[in-house]
Amino acid sequence: MRLARLIGHLFMGGVQPRVLAHMKLMLRARQQGHMSLARWISARMQLKYGVFISEKSNISSSLRLKHPVGVVIGEGVTIGENVVVYQNVTIGGARMGDSTSNSYPSVGRNTVIFAGAVLAGKINVGQNCIIGANAVVLDDVPDGCTAVGVPARIIRRPEQAQEEG
Repeated sequence: MRLARLIGHLFMGGVQPRVLAHMKLMLRARQQGHMSLARWISARMQLKYGVFISEKSNISSSLRLKHPVGVVIGEGVTIGENVVVYQNVTIGGARMGDSTSNSYPSVGRNTVIFAGAVLAGKINVGQNCIIGANAVVLDDVPDGCTAVGVPARIIRRPEQAQEEG
């Protein structure tokens, strides 16, 4: 039943369910060792929907793309469970050749990355974080923090949230 629903989403419905169905199919193909199929699905997502998710990225199948347009997820990126990514977000290396040095971001579970944000280089974004719209994150963001701006700075820490609440 789940496979039938996944295949149905590939051909019917809006852009969001189609992109998520392609992503899940790509992850399944990669898990089963079908890298050429995973690469083809990745290329199809890029051509058809303007979304690039590398077949070599390590992402959870629970990743949610709220407005899947202009999203780029590089090959060494790691994304945890229940992460939400909005439109025009780039998560990848900071410079050419990072694919050989494994200098890609890692994003912890339950994090929200708002529209236009860039996460670049070998950084770690913790769990339960919020990355503001158009933020450029070049340094680590600890668990539970909110980061905004260019370059991104932390404007809220978990202990501040407890004091305010």
